[in-house]
Amino acid sequence: MKTLIVCASKYGSTLEIARWMAERLGADCLTEKAESMPDPSSAELIILGSGIYRHAVLPVLQEYVTRFADVLKDKKTVVFGVALDTTGVFINGKVDGGWDYILPLIKRLPTPPIHAGLLGGEINPDKLDTKDREGLKKFYKMLYGQERPIPYKTRMNKKEVWDFAEKILERLERPIPTKLTVEGR
Repeated sequence: MKTLIVCASKYGSTLEIARWMAERLGADCLTEKAESMPDPSSAELIILGSGIYRHAVLPVLQEYVTRFADVLKDKKTVVFGVALDTTGVFINGKVDGGWDYILPLIKRLPTPPIHAGLLGGEINPDKLDTKDREGLKKFYKMLYGQERPIPYKTRMNKKEVWDFAEKILERLERPIPTKLTVEGR
């Protein structure tokens, strides 16, 4: 099946994960950066992935979905987000993170994706720009009550990515749902 993986990757983790996914899905899989706005017309499956920054997918991926909404309505799609926190946390009386990061993109799609999820990402303080570094400092101060150095952390896991790809392959064999339902929404 001709597959196009379109990803928004600020520091390279999401692009690496997209390459791992393409490796598992096979030779007829092309990985492109969202910034290049690759035309999805000739692909049968479109996989949309983004790193999570400031509680959302990167704007360029949202722009991609808006630009190609007419084409995407007739395609099978998959959505993935890449973050250190894939489950969400409870801070100051509210849940933050997890699926809330990718639900707006999922809801923006003209038809529901056949699969979606969050995959472990990475923070490399040596790669961060000033804005992201300052944002993380504020987050850690809120979380721990004091400023702490930003540690290098990775939760990138090739097996996890390949398992995600396996789920895609399984779902391609099943009928596609016609309506998106999210409990509690």
